[in-house]
Amino acid sequence: MNKELNYQDIAKKIVAVVGEDNIVSATHCATRLRLQVKNRKAIDDSRVEEVEQVKGVFYNAGQYQIILGTGIVNKVYAEMQSLYSYRENSKDEMIKDDSSKLQRAVRNIADIFVPIIPILGATGLFLGLKGVLFNETVLNTMGLSPETIPAWLTAMVTVLTDTAFGFLTAFICWSAFKKVGGLPIIGFLIGLMLVSPALPNAYAVAEGTADPILAFGFIPLVGYQGSILTALITGIIGATLEKKLRKVMPNSMDLIFTPFVVILASVFIALFILGPLVHGFESQAVKVIEIFLHLPLGIGGLIIGFLYPIAVMTGMHHMFIMIETSLIASTGFNPLITVCAMYGFANAAVCLAIALRTKSASVKTAGISATVTQLLGVSEPALFGVVMRAGMKAIGVMLASSAIGGMVLSFLGIQANSYGLAVLLSPLMYIYSPYQVTTYLLVGIGTVILAFVLTNLIVFKKEKAKPNSKKLSGTNETALNTRVYAPIEGEIVPITEVNDKVFANKMMGEGFAVLPSKKDITAPISGVIEMIAPTKHAIGIRREDGLEVLIHLGIDTVELEGKPFVLHIKQGQKVKQGESIGEMNIDLIKAKGKDPSVMVVITESKETISSLEYNFNYVLPIFEIKKGVEKI
Repeated sequence: MNKELNYQDIAKKIVAVVGEDNIVSATHCATRLRLQVKNRKAIDDSRVEEVEQVKGVFYNAGQYQIILGTGIVNKVYAEMQSLYSYRENSKDEMIKDDSSKLQRAVRNIADIFVPIIPILGATGLFLGLKGVLFNETVLNTMGLSPETIPAWLTAMVTVLTDTAFGFLTAFICWSAFKKVGGLPIIGFLIGLMLVSPALPNAYAVAEGTADPILAFGFIPLVGYQGSILTALITGIIGATLEKKLRKVMPNSMDLIFTPFVVILASVFIALFILGPLVHGFESQAVKVIEIFLHLPLGIGGLIIGFLYPIAVMTGMHHMFIMIETSLIASTGFNPLITVCAMYGFANAAVCLAIALRTKSASVKTAGISATVTQLLGVSEPALFGVVMRAGMKAIGVMLASSAIGGMVLSFLGIQANSYGLAVLLSPLMYIYSPYQVTTYLLVGIGTVILAFVLTNLIVFKKEKAKPNSKKLSGTNETALNTRVYAPIEGEIVPITEVNDKVFANKMMGEGFAVLPSKKDITAPISGVIEMIAPTKHAIGIRREDGLEVLIHLGIDTVELEGKPFVLHIKQGQKVKQGESIGEMNIDLIKAKGKDPSVMVVITESKETISSLEYNFNYVLPIFEIKKGVEKI
């Protein structure tokens, strides 16, 4: 029987590691748990990543973001809120936020649209099924014609496909009120009023089959079906007004008169001021985006396909949600997500190629897992955990493949009728047309092949066979390559004896520990500095053959914010075995009540370790306590 996930347990473990008092506010998007914390440096990322279902972590736009994936993040968040009742957002922390104002604005707008994605995604699928079932060719194969379709079935399908877009302004106003802190039901009513049957339908006015009602002889009054910006701004203004009124309105009048004033003011502003100004701008903006996406030779798709992955890296990709919503509401199609979707295909292919070619067992395991996650629609583990760590060549291949895929799709006129689906599920957004879905699949597969081949050709150089080399007399020729120096002088002890369960239980990997007696820190292997913790207490080195070694300086020394450590190295720097890389103030660590034990961990699988000449039982020690000297 499959073990069911305990979302409450996952929430408890995350809070325990991050710190219950360290979390100021909590929210989530489609894939990530987003926490605003008091002290980012107090969080041990490696421990967070050990929690079940956590696929990766990173800090961006002032938030500590924990990647859990769709369908999981909302359940973990719900359990976290039921247990701890964190605020959904905090004004004070937003002001202190070290992210840019633009990033904060984009994130807040995205938070308004995220709850709407599921209903529009489902509506897109309904539209796709309608396109298939009501297709004349399909009907003919069943001996039917459009005229033979029962009226009740046509009405049923119309209800399923038209309702969400018909009342989209109500959903946006509701979500805006909820985000800003107003009463959502008031926002929902205001949104419904913007598309009231008493107002001429915006689509009918645009087609010339209806005329606007003129107020004061010059202000045109129409319904705002599909007007995303009008609904968004009206919702924000209304919710802000409500919050201010509730502070000054007498308690006896608050229940009735606050909603009365908010609704009256919001609808008046929307119909007589915002609507005429914003709706025209929005219509022109949608036309400009459409023109750009349909530039000759797919140039628009090439540019967006290149820029979208960069937007994901910087956290700016959320702004695309509002644009996509406007496109769907105005035109019924979403060509933007089509070109952006090639990022997912390219990212998965590059990640898979790296996983298959790497000699590092840890990267291989993480890469295969991240590839599967990306195919299911969550890109961050592959992007941040594998592709970006592989260097600029891997990033360049991913960007180029995404751009080329976007260009081809744009040139061929492919466009979705929905959004919210990625990679494996994304073809469902094109089933309304055989040409659309077939072309999209072929280009997607082509993008995967292109990215996979380029990664193998460019990122991984072909290794040339070395000429006959002299073997060391009486020694295995690989012996020198499989030795690891202790990074500091002192007494070597088994890793199982350190006072840290993560290391003692070998959760991070096999290794050993040193009880240091001198301050100098040296490189245990020759390689590249892959990682330096912000608090300088942890250093990761990767050898040329892919072997990875983690040096962890002290236990719980992350809390000392780097004060006991002086490092002479930087990330990306090459070091030689035995070379000085820094100093460690042992007395300061002890004075602060911390354990100065230095852990050296081989972050590899047991199979990889057993194939090397390591001896973790110290029967024949190969780890030398004296820097630069190899014990044989």
